[in-house]
Amino acid sequence: MLRSVLKGIDATSDWSGKVVSFLIYAAIGVLIYEIVLRYLFNAPTIWAHGITQRLVATYAILLGAYTLRQGGHVKVDILYNRLSMRGRAILDLFTAIFFLLFCGVLLWQGADFAWISVKILERDNTIPFNAPLYPVKVMLPLGALLILLQGLAQFTRNLITAVTGRQCEH
Repeated sequence: MLRSVLKGIDATSDWSGKVVSFLIYAAIGVLIYEIVLRYLFNAPTIWAHGITQRLVATYAILLGAYTLRQGGHVKVDILYNRLSMRGRAILDLFTAIFFLLFCGVLLWQGADFAWISVKILERDNTIPFNAPLYPVKVMLPLGALLILLQGLAQFTRNLITAVTGRQCEH
C-alpha cells in the first residue's frame, strides 16, 4: 500500500514536470516573436512581456516537485557526501521538517492568495493589455501541494532508511 502511494506521488511529480517543462518553449516562442516584431518591423507588442512573465512563473512554481524528485535542489555536498546512507537519511529528516513546514505555509497562504485573486477575477493593471492574473496565482498552491507531496514521499523514504539502514526503493 505505502509503496503504491509513493510510486503514485513520484509518477505525478514526473508527469507534471515533463508536461510543465514545455512551457519554456512557449516562453521562448513569445520572446522570439516580440524580438522579431520589435527589431525587424518596429512594431513591439504590449503583451509579450506579461505573457512571458506568467509562463516562466508557472514553469518555476510547478517544477519544484519534479526537481525535488530528481534530487536537483541545493545541498551542502561537502558534509552530505561524507555521511553514510543512514546519516544522510537522518540529516534529510531533520532538514525536511523545515522544508515541510515551509511548504505547508506556502500551500495555506498561497491558497488564500489565489482564492482572493479568483474571487475578484484579478487582472493586470497594465492598460490596455489588462490580462487576467488569477490563473497564475492559482499555480502557487498547486505547486506547493505538488512539492509538499513529493517532500512527504522523500521524508517517508528517508525515515525507512534511517530506521532500517536500507535504502527505500524509488
